[in-house]
Formats: sequence, C-alpha cells, structure tokens
Amino acid sequence: MIRAGFGLVLGLLLFSTVEAYRIQRGLSDEAVLIYHRHNAQDDAIYRLRRQLWLGANSSRDFLLNPAGDREQEYRKRLQSSRELSVKLLRQLDEIGNGSEITPQLRAKLHEYWDVLDRVPQDTGRLTSEQTYQYVQREIAARRSALGDVLHEFAEVSRKAFKENEEALTASRRESALHLLFILGLSMVLAFAVAAFSLAHSEGLERETERQYAEVAQAKGDLQQLAARLMDIQEEERTRISRELHDEIGQALATLRMEISRAESIARERLPEVAARLGRARSLAEKTVQTVRNMCSVLRPSLLDDLGLGAALEWLAEDFMARGGVSCTLRQSGLSEDLPDPVKTCVYRVVQESLHNCEKHAYASAVHVNVRQTESSLSVSVEDNGVGFAMDEERRITMKGCYGILGMQERAAALGGTLDVTSCPGKGTKICLMVPLKPAGEEWALLNANEARA
Repeated sequence: MIRAGFGLVLGLLLFSTVEAYRIQRGLSDEAVLIYHRHNAQDDAIYRLRRQLWLGANSSRDFLLNPAGDREQEYRKRLQSSRELSVKLLRQLDEIGNGSEITPQLRAKLHEYWDVLDRVPQDTGRLTSEQTYQYVQREIAARRSALGDVLHEFAEVSRKAFKENEEALTASRRESALHLLFILGLSMVLAFAVAAFSLAHSEGLERETERQYAEVAQAKGDLQQLAARLMDIQEEERTRISRELHDEIGQALATLRMEISRAESIARERLPEVAARLGRARSLAEKTVQTVRNMCSVLRPSLLDDLGLGAALEWLAEDFMARGGVSCTLRQSGLSEDLPDPVKTCVYRVVQESLHNCEKHAYASAVHVNVRQTESSLSVSVEDNGVGFAMDEERRITMKGCYGILGMQERAAALGGTLDVTSCPGKGTKICLMVPLKPAGEEWALLNANEARA
C-alpha cells in the first residue's frame, strides 16, 4: 500500500514535469511563431512601400527626361518592381493578418502599376503643366491611397499581433493553473501517503517495542530460570555429596574397619580367608576414595569449610595431577566472607575452564588469576593451547560450546560478565567479572538464593 502510494506520487511528479516541459515548449514555439510572423509582415509592408516609392521615382525620372531610349529602361524597372510587389502581396496573404484588406490592396496595387505602365503613352503630348497635373491626379493620388491601405493593413496586423499576445498570455495562465492543479494534487497525495506512512511506522514501532519488551521479559525470565536451575543443581550436588560423604562414605569406612578386624583374626587360623579379606579391604579403600572424589566433584567440602581460596588451590593441584599440565594460581585480596553464590560461580567457572583446557586446548601451561576489590571480583584463566576462531563480533564460531554458555549464564545471574578471547594457535583467555554489590533484580535474586540455601 505504501509502495503504491509513493509510486503514484512519483508518477504524478514525473507527469507534471513532462507536462510542464511540453507546455513550456509549446508556448515558446507559439511565441516564436507569432514574433516571426509579425516581423515578416512588417518587413513585407516596408518593402512593399519601398517598391511603390521606387515606382513613383522611376516615373518622375522618366517624365523629367522622356528620351526614346529611356522608355525601355523605365519599363524594365517598372516590371521588376511590379513583380516584387506581387510577390510581397502574396507573402502578406499567406501570413493571414489583415486578409479582409488584401483584396482591396491587390486591386489598388494593380491599378497603380497599370497607371505607371501607361505613363509614356498618356504623357507623350502633354505640356509641363498638364504633366504635373497628371502626376498629381493619377500617380500621387493612387500612391497616397495605397499608403493609406497599407497603413490600415499595418494597424490590423498590429491589432492581430496584440490579440495573439493576449491569447498566448491566457494560454500561459491556463497552463500554469493546470500545472498548479497537478502539483497540488501531488502534494495532497504526498501528504496523505506521508501521514499514512508515519501512522504505519508508529504502529510498527509500537509493535516492535511491545515485542522487544516481551523478548526482554522472556530473556529475564529465562535468566532467572537458568539461575534457579543452577541453584537447584548446586543444592542437589551438595545434598548428594553430603549423603555420599555422611552415609555411604561412613558405611564404607566402617566396612573397611570390620574387614581389617576380620582379616587380623583370620590371618592366624584361616590364611586363605585372610587373603580374600585383604582384597576386600583394598576394594573398600578404593571405593572410599572413589566416593570422596565424587564428593569433591559434586561439591568440594573445602569450598564450604575453608573458603574459595583453598578450593581453587585444590582444583589447580588436582588439574596438574590428572593431566600433568603446569597450572599457576595467583590470588590478590581474596576474602573468606564472600556470598555463597559468588564462591560457587567463581569455583564453577574455573573448574569448567580447566576442564576445557584439559579436554580441548592441548596446552602446556595455564595461569589462573583471582583479584578482589571493594566493588568486584575478577578472575582470568589463560592457556597457551591451540585456541579457536571467533567472528568479528567476538562470538564463538564453534557449535556445541555449552560449557561457555553455562559460564556466561552463571555470570549474568549475579549481574557480572564473562568474556572469551581466543585465536587459532594463540591460546584462550576467559575473563570473569562479578560485582560484589549488585543492584536491582540481581541483588534481590542473590539474597533470595542465599535464603533458600
């Protein structure tokens, strides 16, 4: 609809442009034609007057010296002037202005040239006085009459020229009104299309804002859900770890002690039974160690008993023991009274980062730096492994990086940020920043999580 409206507006503007050019071209051509016709008519009248004057002068010269050899020259000049005057009269007739006077002019002109043509015969036997009277009566009077007719013809021509100018002015005015109507229609239509476009754009903007608010609300709900799921996961891990440690671990420890006693009793009387009991004791000891390792993976007791620093040191030592990769840990200003969600977030981010180094990086050295200030806690885990590619917006191009996504969700739940920097062949660096005094919803969520814990 909007495209059709704009297309119609552009079409009207294009039509008005073409129409303006056509009208201007037509008016210019008409004005030039009127001007040329008027000039041609004035020129023809002037030349016709001149031929009349030349004819009268020729007759005067002949009468002053009517020698025999002069008559032939006189008739030759007279014939030339007469032919030219006929041609000029035909030209005036073609132009069309003063056509009602043209027959009268033609008759008087024909009569005038006939009189001049009879001058040698009519004045051959006249005296000087009679010749003068003949000239005044026949030639001068007819020339004056022709001059009056030509003057009247010129007046009619000027009147026609003025009427043509007025008609051209009226045509210009009418054309201007026509163009103004088209332009006005284009403007009205343009305003209508613009108003409709603005209304439609405002509607789209409101719809976009509504959808954006819904997406933001959904994103916030998903972040709260993810934070709650991670809290539930941590609670479940803590509960399972405690049950494994308190119930199964203690039961296995008691079983190992009982097996040790039975082994000491049977060592003297039943050597074969004692050997079997020794193998059972070793299996029980391995099972106890396995349960302890599981408890450490699920929820290390050091994190709750000795704090974040001790838990990170154990994590680094366990990483070096498992993979043989050098791991240095530096701590600066780390306190022991951090909120439990903050400790859990930092511990899980470092744990996941070391796990990724062990599994994917093929690194020979890993550096972990933890620094606490009054307002924030920052952690960086950097390795010299193979790295991976990132796009121009610093997003990971590999698929299935759910571990990094989980770390980012943990950081976002506390109002913090997690940045990943990597390049193929140049290692990977993970930087976590958690505010220690979060504001708004993050602070309320943190307090609620601590209360539930």
